[in-house]
Amino acid sequence: MKKRLTMTLILMASLLVMLIQPVAAANYGGEAQTDLRTAPQTFTTNFTDHSMKGLFSTVEQTFWVAKDWNVQSVLLHLEYRATPLADTQLSSLTVAINDSYFYSFRPADNTGGRHGIDIYVPLEFLKVGYNNIRIDGYMRTQDALPCVDDVSEANWLDVFKESAIFVQYDKNAFTTSIESFYNRFFEVDSLRYGESVFVVSDTNNTGELNAALRGVAGLSNQTIYTDGYFPILTSSDPAANQAKNRIVISKYDQLTANYRSVVDQIGLNDEDALLVLVNEGIGTNTLVVTAKNDVALINAGEMLGNPSLMNQLKANTKVLGKNEDVKTPVVEPETYINFAGNDGTYFKGAFRQVKEFTINYPANRSLSDASEFYLNYRYSENLDFERSLMTVYINDIPVGSRKLFLEKAGGDEATIAIPTDIDIGGAFQVKIAFDLEIKDLWCSLRQGDMPWAYLTQETMLKINSVASDDLIFENYPSPFVSDYNFNAVTMVVPDQLDKDTSNTLAKMFRVLGRYTKGNNGELTVIHPDGMNETAVSSNIIALGTDQNNSFIKNSNDKLYFKFNAEGTTFETNEKLIIDPVYGETLGSVQLLNSLYSKPGRAALMVTAPQNIGLTAIGNNLGELKNLGRLTGDAVLADTNGNVMTYRFKAIQNPTVAVVKQVALRQDAQIFILVSVMFLILLAVGVAFVIRKNGIQLKKGGWRK
Repeated sequence: MKKRLTMTLILMASLLVMLIQPVAAANYGGEAQTDLRTAPQTFTTNFTDHSMKGLFSTVEQTFWVAKDWNVQSVLLHLEYRATPLADTQLSSLTVAINDSYFYSFRPADNTGGRHGIDIYVPLEFLKVGYNNIRIDGYMRTQDALPCVDDVSEANWLDVFKESAIFVQYDKNAFTTSIESFYNRFFEVDSLRYGESVFVVSDTNNTGELNAALRGVAGLSNQTIYTDGYFPILTSSDPAANQAKNRIVISKYDQLTANYRSVVDQIGLNDEDALLVLVNEGIGTNTLVVTAKNDVALINAGEMLGNPSLMNQLKANTKVLGKNEDVKTPVVEPETYINFAGNDGTYFKGAFRQVKEFTINYPANRSLSDASEFYLNYRYSENLDFERSLMTVYINDIPVGSRKLFLEKAGGDEATIAIPTDIDIGGAFQVKIAFDLEIKDLWCSLRQGDMPWAYLTQETMLKINSVASDDLIFENYPSPFVSDYNFNAVTMVVPDQLDKDTSNTLAKMFRVLGRYTKGNNGELTVIHPDGMNETAVSSNIIALGTDQNNSFIKNSNDKLYFKFNAEGTTFETNEKLIIDPVYGETLGSVQLLNSLYSKPGRAALMVTAPQNIGLTAIGNNLGELKNLGRLTGDAVLADTNGNVMTYRFKAIQNPTVAVVKQVALRQDAQIFILVSVMFLILLAVGVAFVIRKNGIQLKKGGWRK
């Protein structure tokens, strides 16, 4: 009996220990956990300012969970302010993660003050990739009248940009394969927190820089968020040894001794390239990319832009043969784009329900005639069909609306033409809004009666487009990136690449890479004395100052904003009077026609008297969020963040542009061809009739 009691007590104690110990963090990556872990980190996703209006309203925010994150907690911090008329006994906010509700609360008070609340998100609802936080608001005002409050403008709640989602996690200290390192290198946390860098030798070798720039662009087009960039450092830079994830791109004879010894153990011939992963310490991983010739090294740099190939490298070593094809399939500009998702898109709740979709499209293209939306949808039958409708927007510009009808609730469709005056260059937003109104909602409010709409997967966007040849920053990065590919680009860099110039270059190619898909296109890197016939016939990007880049110095007479004779400041011109001292601090980017009169080619001159100006202009060219500030064909930026834009080239004749659009469209070409053939046949027929009937043109008119 005593022995049985002892065993029972031991069992109960063990069970108690299991119950009170902390819940282990969830590993969402599916990778084997190791004892060596990185220090805990927190990835923050901020909201933007939202105004929730109406009796029922919703605000959503997505956040990312990476494959190799070992998530420990997810905290939602919400900053909000409710209408002073809110009935705090009836109004509520409910929070869902990936469509699973987990928390509800009432507004703190109705004083109109600002409030904050911290809410922990249950980890069991998380998934790898995008996660969605949705906040559903039910804002009832005081002394509201039945059947009236649902249309009142007094129902509102503001969610502020200081609201954020904090994901705390750690991850394996080491990666075990090139594939796992590759995906960690461009992950959102590595990019945002500057953990990933490219390293080249100190020799200013153009082959190494070419391979590094291809790597930067190829990795950038796979990134999720737009912030952060991949610095390009030299092996002697102390910062290179502090990064957690490094891609060292170097000719074999320029490798440091430790890396060369690793390469020698594996073996490298004169024609192939080698990729080898080296774990160098807790949390530090280096991918060494090397070859004994520039062609093989550049080929390895291109391979970094082929995710399909890189994700096949499950070992820590890859010998890249000289004849291996590393190119990605060529991606053509889409005509038909399905954007509602493979499972369609669901809208739930009364009043206005909105979903946004991001469409990526080449920046060098603009809309032509006959572009349209085809929408296939269905909706609930308990709507007030006198007031319910569906509306389509592009970049918040309304494109068209359609009423909803009871007889079509089980299956409706709409074709909505897109006006050609809407700008779609690069990424743009499509927004679908359903206004789902219910009669006498206050009187008959039941959850089971909540309206819904569903956008099917057959929904698509048809885009007819034409390439734009107007050399202005509104079309940038065209013509340097055209239809997702580098377009015969020659990069002219200083003989000695300092850190500021290198950072500007890395930021620029981070942005250029976001407009590419895959690793196709021509990119060459040269020093100023390397100009040749191929470079002359290409699209040229020149970077540097008057002092360190002789190509820019020798092209000074072609610049819109020219340097003075000493190259120490920008001179006054017809657009702007420049104080010489202020001009010393300016940076400039100027988009010129080909300096060598090559049709269809351009030159982008990124220059400044000093490096501080180069950094100032680089912060605009190298940030996607700042590209919208660049207009015209010449831009100045100062160290205080001020941007001045100008246009020097004449504005293109819009009539000519319209004629070009019509001429390039296939349906227009067919119509013109048929019309010409009809006119020819008509003329032949008339001539035959005249000849057959002996009709002749004589003085006084036609006579038989």
